[in-house]
Amino acid sequence: MEKPIRAGDVRIRPDTVYAWSGSSVLITNCRGECTDDLTLTGFYFRETRYLATLRLEVNGDRPWLCEIATPEPDRIEVLLLYPEMERFGGGGSGQSGDEVLRDERGIPYRALDLQLSYRVSPASLDADLLVTNRSPEAVRCEIAWALEADFADLQEAHAGHREIETPVRAEPGSAALHLRCEHPRLPLETRVSAGSGSWTIEADRMAATFELAPRQAERLGLRIEALDGERPLDRSEARRRQEHGRAWAAGLARVEIPGNRTAERVLAANVRDLTSLPLLEGAEDEWLTLQAGMPIYPGLFGRDALTAGWQSTFLDRGACLEATLKRLGRMQSDRFDDWHDEEPGRIPFQVRQGPLSRLGIDPFAAYYADFASPLMFVISLGHLFGWSGDKKEIRSHWDTARRILDWAREHGDRDGDGYLEYLTKSPKGPKNQGWKDSGDGLVFEDGGTVQVPIATCELQGYWFAAQQLMGFMAGLLGKPAEAKAWWTSAQELKERFNRDWWMEDAGFPAMALDRDKRLVRSIGSNAGHCLTSGILSDEHVQAVVDRLFAPDLYSGWGIRTLSTEHPSYSPVSYHLGSVWAVENATIALGLRRYGFDERAAELAESFFDLALLYPDHRVPECIGGYGRAERGSPGAYPRANAPQTWNASAFPLFLHSLLGLQPVAPLKLLVVDPALPAWMPEVILHGLRLGKARLTLRCWRDAKGRSHAEIVKKKGTVRLLRQPPPESLAAGVKDRVKGLVETVLHH
Repeated sequence: MEKPIRAGDVRIRPDTVYAWSGSSVLITNCRGECTDDLTLTGFYFRETRYLATLRLEVNGDRPWLCEIATPEPDRIEVLLLYPEMERFGGGGSGQSGDEVLRDERGIPYRALDLQLSYRVSPASLDADLLVTNRSPEAVRCEIAWALEADFADLQEAHAGHREIETPVRAEPGSAALHLRCEHPRLPLETRVSAGSGSWTIEADRMAATFELAPRQAERLGLRIEALDGERPLDRSEARRRQEHGRAWAAGLARVEIPGNRTAERVLAANVRDLTSLPLLEGAEDEWLTLQAGMPIYPGLFGRDALTAGWQSTFLDRGACLEATLKRLGRMQSDRFDDWHDEEPGRIPFQVRQGPLSRLGIDPFAAYYADFASPLMFVISLGHLFGWSGDKKEIRSHWDTARRILDWAREHGDRDGDGYLEYLTKSPKGPKNQGWKDSGDGLVFEDGGTVQVPIATCELQGYWFAAQQLMGFMAGLLGKPAEAKAWWTSAQELKERFNRDWWMEDAGFPAMALDRDKRLVRSIGSNAGHCLTSGILSDEHVQAVVDRLFAPDLYSGWGIRTLSTEHPSYSPVSYHLGSVWAVENATIALGLRRYGFDERAAELAESFFDLALLYPDHRVPECIGGYGRAERGSPGAYPRANAPQTWNASAFPLFLHSLLGLQPVAPLKLLVVDPALPAWMPEVILHGLRLGKARLTLRCWRDAKGRSHAEIVKKKGTVRLLRQPPPESLAAGVKDRVKGLVETVLHH
C-alpha cells in the first residue's frame, strides 16, 4: 500500500537558502547570513563570489531568527528579534509576569523587530532593513553589517577548497566600501554602499548608531554591486535585461486544469521557476538562454538549456530555445583542441564564468566533451520548426546543424563502424559523454568498469532522431536530395542498431558497447531514450516498455537509472539507481508516441504526486531510487540542485504528452491526440501560439473516459486535426478515421 503524500515537507539542502536573478545568486544559511559555517554561502555573480561574509549584527550580536521565507525566486525575507529572552516563566517561551525584563545592556527583551529583505538582480544585491522599536521606551542600538569578499570560484566554494589565491584589498571610503580583487587577470570589485544614516565604514564592517523612540521605525538600505572590469554590466542595462525576461514570461501560454487545481499549481510553480532562470547574458537575442539550475549550476550547459527549451516549447513558441540555438551556434567549434575537447562542428557542453575557467585552470570556459548537446541542437531545431514554422529562422541555423551531423559522421564515429563512440582527451574532462556523464555511470552487468571509447545506446537514438528531423526539415525547405540522404542514413542506422544491440534473452537493448565492441548488458533507463527517439524496431517496443515498468526499474515514483538487481545499484547515486524527472518526462513522450497511453499517464501522475512533497513543488536534480512503498519519500542525491531547470521543464512536457500535441506550423496545422486520465479530466491552454496564430485549446475527458479537443477561440490561421501519433502501435485504421470524424464534428 502506498504511503500518503505529505505536502511540502521534504527539504533538500535544509541548511541553505538561496535567491537568484540572471547570473547572480545569493546563497545564505538558514538565518539569512553568508558566513564561514557553510562553505557555499555568499553573493555570486558569473559564478564568482563577490561577498563571502554578509551578516547583520545588533550591538555586536546576531539577532534572533523568527522566520525566513523565499516568496519569489529573486527574494529572501527574514524576520528577526533583538534581544531575545534568556529567562522564561509560566511554562512557556515567554514571561510569566508583567515586569520588563532586560538584557545586560538594559534593553528590554524583544524590543526590536527587524524585517530584512534581500532582492537579487543581475550584478547587484539590495538589502532592505526595517527596524521597529516595539518597547514602551526609547532604545539606542548599533546596526552593523559584517562584510568580506574572497572572489572564489563557485566550484571552489562548493568543494570547500581553493585552487587559486585571489588577494583582496579593502578600501573604506566615506560613502562606500570597495573590495578589490588584486589578481592581475581578474579585474573584479565589490562595492557596498548604504542608504540613509551616518555610517562608519571599516575594512570589514559598516555600522551606524540609532536611537528609536517607542513605535518608531527606521528603514535602512544596503546595496552590493558586482563590478566586472572585462564585461561591465551597469544598473540600467541590468534593468533592461530583467524587463526583457519579464516580458517573455508574461507572454507564455497559460495552463488551466479545472478538474485538478493541485496539478495546476504544480505546473504553475515549475513554469515560474523556468521563467526565473534565463541567464540574461551575451547578445540581446541570447538573453533568454536558460541556465542549468540552482544553487550550483548558474551557468550555461548546452544539453540542459536545449532540453529545457524543447520540453517547454508550447509555452513560448520556442523563444528561449531560439536564444539557446543562437548562443550555442555562435560558439560552434571549427578546430581541434584537446584541452577543451573541441572538434570541428561540436557545440559547447559547458560555458562556465568563474575564475577557474577565466584563468584557464579548468577547460570549462567553453568545453565541448559531450555527445548529447550537438545532437540535441538538431533535435531542438526540428522541434522549434514544428511550433514556429519560420523557414527563415530555421535557415539561419541550417549550416550549424549540418556541420554537427558532419562531425557526428566524420569524428563522432571514431572507428567507422556506424556508431557514435566518445573518448575524452582533456585531462580535466569527464570520462563519460552520454546521458549518464558521471564517471561511474556505466558499468558491466557484474559491476566492472566500462572502458572508453564507449558507444551508448541513447546516443545512437539521438543520432537517429537528429538525422530523421534533418531530413524532414530539408524536405520542407525544398532540398529533396538532402532530405532523402538524411532519411536513408537514419533508416540504415536503425536497421543495424536493432541487429547489433538487441539482447533477445533480456528483451532489451544493450546499454552500451565498450572499446572491444562487447555488449554492456546492464539494465537501466537508457533504453527509454531509445523508445522516445524512435530507433527501436516496432517488434521490440512492447518488450522494452514492459521491462521499464518491472519492479526493479520502476520505483513507483519513476524509472530508475539502474535496476535494483544490479550489483552496483545504489538508490542515492547519480546514475546507478537514482530517478531523474527530466529523463522520465522524455520517456513519457515516447510512451505516447507508441500508444502506451495508460503508462504515460501513470508516469506523469507519479511525478505530479512527487512534486507535492517539496516546497514550491521543486523536484530535486535527481531523487533516490527507494520504492514508493518503502518509505514516505524517495530520498535524494546529496547536494542536489532544486530547482533544476530541465526538471522544471519536465512538467510542461508531461502535459504536452498527455495532450498528444503534434505541431506542424509550416502547414498551419496542430495535430492533437489527448489521452486525459481521470485525475486530469480537463485542460485549457490559453494563448497557445503556433506559427503566427494564437489560440485557446480545450481538451476534456467525457463520462465514458474518451478524450476530446476543440479550439475555443483563435486569432490567425490554424487548423486542428485529431490523430494518434503516426508510430502508435495501439491505433488502427478505425481510430484514425474516428479522429478525422471528430475533427469534422468539432469544426
